[in-house]
Amino acid sequence: TKRRIGATDPFLREMYIGLGCALENLLLAADAQGFDHKLTLMPEEGKPNHVARIDLLPGKPLNSKLYKVIPLRHTNRGIYDVERSLEQETLQALEKLGNNEPEVKVFWFTTEAQRRQVGNAIVEATQAIISDREQSQDSGKWMRLSWQDLQKYRDGLTLDASGSPALIRAIAKMLPPTSLEQNDLFWLDATRKVHVSTVAAFGILAVSDGNNKSQQLECGRLWQRMHLWATTQGLAMQPLNQMPERAAREEVLGIEPKFSNALAEFVGDPNWQGLMMFRLGYPTVEALPSPRRGVKDVIRI
Repeated sequence: TKRRIGATDPFLREMYIGLGCALENLLLAADAQGFDHKLTLMPEEGKPNHVARIDLLPGKPLNSKLYKVIPLRHTNRGIYDVERSLEQETLQALEKLGNNEPEVKVFWFTTEAQRRQVGNAIVEATQAIISDREQSQDSGKWMRLSWQDLQKYRDGLTLDASGSPALIRAIAKMLPPTSLEQNDLFWLDATRKVHVSTVAAFGILAVSDGNNKSQQLECGRLWQRMHLWATTQGLAMQPLNQMPERAAREEVLGIEPKFSNALAEFVGDPNWQGLMMFRLGYPTVEALPSPRRGVKDVIRI
């Protein structure tokens, strides 16, 4: 929890989603290496830092396409091909990946009218975040714009992972680091002109209880599986979680739940709560890898 991102994720929902992604990678690796496994989520009541217990037993190695593309799965923040639409079978295949997580459901937005409505709401949420000084600062802490920060932290968002053209990235690396305000304006501009304008579909991952940590973990597991499968199909994906982030901020501040209400309206079912949003499409640029910490930095024995 020392790596929490403050006002951007006040209830640690995104942190648990991220842990779910890592957990899915671990289980896929166990399968591939010949281990059967039994997973228990949140095994110790009252200890939220112990998110899972995994019992491993000898088994038979599984030939898993998802395991093989773990090193190739990168978030693509670049332009997607607006001329290529998604087949219904593709969306159905992504949904089937969640058959073992009945408490997580995918809601799709594929028509032009739906994409425009969702996209406009994401842009509004981005504007609200950068207009909130505390949330903007906490979001900005995740940027790694200097070589020194990149080597020190080995995480976060970098110029290479921004989806910008190579020439722009090269020029930006030669210039002094930009200010928080400049970064916010760049993010807003990219959200408006690239992220929501070049998309084949938006998706919302929803759960029955947005505050349930086990469900947050299951959401992360499904997201990782979906993104890995998309990688095998040559598809690009990117989280666009500004609306849930802003909804959480509204809850903390006790202000009008504008984006909470908008999320509920998009989901359209009171039995489900939107937890994570993303975009999907066919890439036009290669997604470069983000920095990662070494195994010794994340494993304690």
